[in-house]
Amino acid sequence: MAEQQHPTLNPWRTGLEVIGLTVLALVISIVGGVAFIVPVLFLGFDVAATAVLVGLTAAGQAGLLVVGYAFVRRRRLEVPFATPTRAQWRTIAVGVVVALLTAIGFSALLTRLDLVPESVVGEAAAVDPTFLLGLAVLSVLLVAPAEELLFRGAIQGRLRQSVGPVPAIAIASLLFGSMHVANYTGRVVPILATSLLLAVIGAIFGTLYERTGNLVVPIVVHATYNVVLLVTAFVAS
Repeated sequence: MAEQQHPTLNPWRTGLEVIGLTVLALVISIVGGVAFIVPVLFLGFDVAATAVLVGLTAAGQAGLLVVGYAFVRRRRLEVPFATPTRAQWRTIAVGVVVALLTAIGFSALLTRLDLVPESVVGEAAAVDPTFLLGLAVLSVLLVAPAEELLFRGAIQGRLRQSVGPVPAIAIASLLFGSMHVANYTGRVVPILATSLLLAVIGAIFGTLYERTGNLVVPIVVHATYNVVLLVTAFVAS
């Protein structure tokens, strides 16, 4: 992307700013989840029901969307958002394949090393596999747009102004991976290893954003990546 770097921005201050933004997004996401679940409990619904779990996930993701959008507006960041061109659709196709192959290869390595953590999603899907389909739909409608706006549009965009595109991609991707730690349980090392995998996937999304200058590109790749993995898991269940 051609957005100009601002040499007056202190890299350390910017780094602390985006870390704080990530923490704030996590807190707002939790608050959104609590705001959703309290009336559910009050009305006597089963909190383990698939519809409730999907709604809880949606509430948390809405929090990420709000924080990302507010930060972009406050910092007046340029976040291009347009219908992909024919060339960008080809880039999207390549991006999906690369992301999936990376995930498959990395996951195989983690399995071989016995570094696969327990998954909150997996536990819920073991009770009702249709939860995976609900997440697949939610990935298209909310998860991918919210996470890409926050981590690529807001965080990577802000870092780019201070440290340039490559460090911006790296730092934003590490924060992206760290945000997903709460999705896993069990031993610390497997959780960290899986978070590293997600950071690598995030770097693929970030690179696509930098190369195309269009946030829609990583959104589509992210959504497709999630849908393929979730539907595959559903079919295998």
